[in-house]
Order: sequence, then structure tokens, then C-alpha cells
Amino acid sequence: MALNVFETENTRTPRQILLRLWRRVKAARRFPLLPAVMLLVVLVIPAVFAGQIAPHDPYKGNLDDRLLPPAWVSETVKYKTVVEKVNRENRMNEILLKDAERRVKIGDATITGGGLNVQIGNQIQIISRKAGSTKYLLGTDKNGMDIFSRLIYGARLALVVSLMGIVVSGIIGSALGILAGYYGGILDAIIMRLVDVSLSISLVLIALVLAAVRGPSIDNVLVVICLFLWSRYARLVRGETLQLKSQDFIARAQVSGASNLRIMYKHIFPNLANTIIVLATLQIGFVIILEASLSFLGAGVPRPNPAWGLMVADGRELLSNAWWVSLVPTVAIVLTVLSINLLGDWVRDALDPKQRQI
Repeated sequence: MALNVFETENTRTPRQILLRLWRRVKAARRFPLLPAVMLLVVLVIPAVFAGQIAPHDPYKGNLDDRLLPPAWVSETVKYKTVVEKVNRENRMNEILLKDAERRVKIGDATITGGGLNVQIGNQIQIISRKAGSTKYLLGTDKNGMDIFSRLIYGARLALVVSLMGIVVSGIIGSALGILAGYYGGILDAIIMRLVDVSLSISLVLIALVLAAVRGPSIDNVLVVICLFLWSRYARLVRGETLQLKSQDFIARAQVSGASNLRIMYKHIFPNLANTIIVLATLQIGFVIILEASLSFLGAGVPRPNPAWGLMVADGRELLSNAWWVSLVPTVAIVLTVLSINLLGDWVRDALDPKQRQI
């Protein structure tokens, strides 16, 4: 009889097995697989294996191949008639003789009726846009540099700058936040006033001042990131520390004779790790946008470094004819930041016990 009871309690019915599998599938579906894959393809893998993936040197260009479109774009040809003087009414269909001879000579136009010399009345075909080539998958910029190679090395630069800025600002802000929340008093007031000052500073203004004084550099970007981000960590960590220091396990540690430094390091900081990780994950996308914005304004990464913001700035005057110069890095920024934000939301839900219960 006891054996039958044991078997009944430990044997699951098919319905229970299916229900458990369905719960696992639902839990797995919560993980943003597509954003994770997109982040690996656009940012992480290119940043780590840039030297092996990039087909060309991102710092060197060929002026003969300048402003080539992506590989899937075909050439555009227009036909025009050669005349001595262009009528205002038909100037879109006619071209001056000197201009026609120059274009034929440099290879931007060919004579459709045959012959070697351009004469009045000839019809020529003008190649207004060359066809793309598999040599340059995403085209070239105005200096003849491969956009695909610069995009790959730009991912490495964005990843390195964002990680360095977040790690430095996270360490400084978390340490000051724990000190302010644990000790309180004058130290808390001083640190919080510094937080208010940091949050009130205009980042663009500081970056422009640094660029004017020191010139554009990666160091300027890191300084601006740290000046802005540490205060967010400090304010959040201080609030969590105020709640933790009133808990019973902190009081027992104090009664047992543990020093303040040991309490902050062994008891408070481990309980703040989840909060710090979530905030750092959510800040990566913001740092990438900030670095690209400063580089776009000329206050960040200097030329000829392959930064996404610089690539967008180099193509802003070519949008009508060479749209790919700005569009390709813009799409990379959008996909990267969107993927990081979706992953950050998932990390927040996964590490928050309240969200897990929901």
C-alpha cells in the first residue's frame, strides 16, 4: 500500500508534463533572442574580430573609388544632347559642348551614336551614379574608404568607450552612493549636492569646451561620460543603502564587531549588485548615443578614426546623391541601441524578485 502511494505521488500525468513543458517554453520566450542575435552581429562580433572580418583598411581610401554605392545598387544613366548653348526651358535634356567633352574624357559619359569626337548635336549618355561592387559591400565615402570596414572598427570603438565609461562611472558612483547612504550626515549632504551639480551640467557645452581647449579626443568623451553617469549610480545606490542599513543583518554585523568597511563590502555591496548591473545594462545604449552625438558635433572622436558619429557627419551633405554614407552607420546605431534596451529590460525583469513573481 505504501508503495502504491509513493508511485502515485511521484508519477506525473501527461497533462502535468505538458503543462510543465509549456511553462518552460513561456519562460524561454521571455528572453529577447532576436535582439541578442542582432547585438552580437552588429556590435560584439565585429568589435572582437574586427581585424579578421574587415576586408579593407579603415584608415586608407582610394579616390578613384570615392562615393561608390552599395553592391546591390545599379548605375544610373541619363541621355543628353550636346549643344552650343543650353536653353533654359530644355536645360535638363541638353548639355554644353565643353562639359560634354570633359565628361567623355574622364569616363563619366559615353557617345551613344558612335565615333570618338563629341560634336554639336550628338547624344551622349551620362553616368550620374556608378554601379556598386562586391569589393565594397556597403559602398565608399567621399574619401574612397570602405564603409563596411569603418563600420566594423566603429563597433569596436563604440564598445570600448561605452564599457570603459560605464565601469569607471559605476565604480565611482557606487562607492560614493554607499558612503553617503551608510554614514549620512555632512558626508551625505556633500555628495548629494555634487550629484545635483553633476545632473545640472550641460554635457554638450562641457564637451564643446573641452574640444576647444584640448581638441577632440576619446579622452574628452570618457571625461564627459564619467561626469554625467556617476551621479545616477550614486543617487540610486544611496537610496538602496538607506534601506539596507536598517535591516537586522546589518545590526547583527555591527554587534559582532565588524568594521564599517567590512559591512559595506561584505553585506551592503552584494545586495546592491543586481541594481548596479541593471542600471549599467540600461546605460550602455545611452553611452553609445552620447559618443556618436559628440563625434557628430566634432567634440568627440577625431578624424580619421572610424566612429559611427563621424560617419554620419561625413555624409550629411551627401544625402541627395550618396545616401548610404550616413544611412548605414545610422541604421547600425539604431539597431544596437534598440537591442541593448530590450536586453536591459529583460535583465531588469530577471534580476528583480518582484518581477519574477509576476
